[in-house]
This record gives sequence, structure tokens and C-alpha cells, in this order.
Amino acid sequence: MSAPAAILCTKCGAASAAAVSTCGKCGGRNARVCGACGFQNSVAKNYCDKCGTGIAELGGAVAPPPVPGGPAADIPQTAVRKLPEPGGLPQARGFAAEPGAPQSAPLPAAGRAPDPYASADPWGAVEPPKPPPPPPKPRWTKLRSLLNALAAIAGMAAAGGGIWHWYEGRKPENLVPRLAAQYLDALKRRDYEAAYAFFSESARKNATLEEFKSSRTAMEWTWANLEIKHREPGAVLLRYDLNAQGAESRPDHILFVKENDKWVRPYNWTLMKKVEDAFEKGNPDVGLLLAQTAASVNPRDPMARGYLCEAAYYRKAPQETVKQCHDALKLAQVYPSNLSLKSIYHLHAILADTYKNALGDPTSALDQYAQMLSFPDISPVDQCEILLARAESYYRLGRPGESATDLDRAEQLCLKKTDHEFIAKLREILQVPGRDR
Repeated sequence: MSAPAAILCTKCGAASAAAVSTCGKCGGRNARVCGACGFQNSVAKNYCDKCGTGIAELGGAVAPPPVPGGPAADIPQTAVRKLPEPGGLPQARGFAAEPGAPQSAPLPAAGRAPDPYASADPWGAVEPPKPPPPPPKPRWTKLRSLLNALAAIAGMAAAGGGIWHWYEGRKPENLVPRLAAQYLDALKRRDYEAAYAFFSESARKNATLEEFKSSRTAMEWTWANLEIKHREPGAVLLRYDLNAQGAESRPDHILFVKENDKWVRPYNWTLMKKVEDAFEKGNPDVGLLLAQTAASVNPRDPMARGYLCEAAYYRKAPQETVKQCHDALKLAQVYPSNLSLKSIYHLHAILADTYKNALGDPTSALDQYAQMLSFPDISPVDQCEILLARAESYYRLGRPGESATDLDRAEQLCLKKTDHEFIAKLREILQVPGRDR
């Protein structure tokens, strides 16, 4: 049994005279539409997949669907009507696609979105039947699904919590205080091997474990109130209260730096003792080399920079002197060290002399003199030296009035005969009389 069939485009409805799979008008997918029941079949089909009618021959139009009660009356079919003008049929919708054939774009469901082809199809189409709802799952299946979901949520929460705790624990403000506490505890119980393990690579290279042990005292001590004092990228300075046996509690500090993704101690104290010994023995060249090594182990050590400043001053290297002295003074404002107030005053004196005499920069020298005069408890001898040097700097800058004022103050403080001879000579040059004594 056969019935007329037509090759129609499933996108624009245009008819094709040849059994080709692609519409020559819009490029959409063609289908062989059964003339008996209107079902969309693959172009290569010879029989309708729905009603079994032979559809090998092409007909001029698709026959209307069978009346209710026919072989497939229980499945609604798309109504196909002839258009007023030749050129194809309206787009057929609601047909099942041939397995393996190209799929057309899905159509919006009725009542949810407008039909994009409504103006081209005035008669509309019959909505395909909705699939039956899935059978209800047994209660035990629902419970198992719920338990599985809860277990998955709990697992994700635990994993997220673990990641959060790991991340928080890796933050310097949390990690470094823990490491510092472990280091101080190791020192307190005299476990020097454990404390030495906290040293940086360069610190261990320049101080053996035996040297470290010999630098420690046998005095009993405890620590308390550890807290972060200063932070910067790659460095954390901590403060704590040191309670030594038979002495009052005093603040002390400990520095950790980041090296190869680890927080370590840039310990250079044994090196600094060697630097001091070299300078005390009058061997500045050896002291310079040791100070350079100490500064490389801990670049934030003000004392190491101070020794580099002094060594450069002795070697008459003014530019290096200025750099190292300024670095030492800047670091001393942040990082506590064994630099005493007298040592800091000495660094300012080196800078003032270098600016005034070696670099011919009296303006910069004036700033150093002012800072030196602001130190507490300066002896009259030191004040005399500063005022005479500053009076000479004012003279070189063409400021005779300020120079004469410093000479007047120096005349009351200076005790040496040579100092008074210098005052008289400079007054003669300035052509200013001395004060009545």
C-alpha cells in the first residue's frame, strides 16, 4: 500500500522536487512527509515509520491525517493545509526526528514564549503530547538520595574548612608568632639543635652549631607576651618580655624573614662579635669584610650597617660612607639593635664631617649638626666642636650672621686654646667683633 508523499523542509516548509536531505531555500533539514498520516520521515525512507504506508513515490501534497478511530487516532498530528501561493508548505512542527538525522532547533513550549513562525503559519499546529510524569521513587530511595546529598555537603564543608584553616595558618601574622614561640622555647630548654634548625641558610653557613652554643649563657630565663611589632614584605619583627634570673623584666626582639618560602632566623650575632673584635684590635679591613658578611646574612641589622659606615669612613670612601650611614640610621628607627644612643650620635658625626669636608656639601652638614645638638646630655666639649664646625659651614654658605652667633655660643663652651684661636681667626674673616667677656 502506498500514499503520496512530499519532500518538505522542517524549517521553512518549502517543498523539494528531489529526495535531498537539505532544503535548497534555507538550508534546513528536509523530511519525507507521509501522505497518509502526515508523519515526518527521513528522506531515505520508503515506508512511513508510523503507519507503514509506502512513501517511495513523491506526491504533490500531503494527505490530511486519518479520522479519529483510525490506526493512530490516539496520537495528535500536525494539521497541514495548502498555502494560498505555491512555494511549499508551512513548517511542520511536533514530529519525532529520525534517529541519527540532524536535529532542528527546539521550539518554545505553548504558553511560555511566542512562536517565531506564527506569521508564516496562520493555522498553527497541534501541540505534541507531554510525556507522562516519572513514577514516584520509593521512600527509601528518596531517603538514600537525601543522605547522599547531606554527606556530599558535609564533605565539601569539611574540605572547605580544612582549606580555610590551612590558608589562615599560612598567613605571616599567624604562622610567624608560632615559629617564634617554638624557637624561644627551644632556647629556654637549651635545645640548641632545635633552635639552630630555624636559622637561614646563610646564617648556618657563617655560624656553626658549636659557635652558636658557645655564645649562649647558662642563666635561667623565661619569656612572655610575644607580639608582632613590625611587618613588611618578607620580614616580621616580634617583641616579647624577657625575664632573666635576678634581673627585671625587659623588652627584647626577634626577627624572622622569608627565605625559599620558609620563615627563618637571619642570625648574625656571632659574626657581629667578630666584627667588634676586629675594630677593637685596629684592623678595619678585616672588620669591613666581616661586617659585609653580617649585613648579607641580615640586611636589616642597623649595627652591621653602622660598622660598614665606619669602615667606609676610615677607607675615605665618601659616597659609600653616606649610603651606609643613612641606611644604618633608617634601620635603627624600626629594628632594635645594640646600637646605643652614643653610636647613633657617632654616625651623625661621621655624616656631618663627610658632607662638610669630603663632599663639600655644607648644607647637608648643617642638618647633621642640628640633629647632633638635639641629643640629650651632650657634653660642653662636644657642643663646642659642633658649634665651631657649623659656624664654618655657615661662613662657606655666605651666612655670616648665623656664623657669628655660633661663634659667640662656642666661646662660652670651648676650653682649648686652639679653639679660641680658631674663633678669633674666623671673626676676623667675617669682620665681626667678639663679645665682651
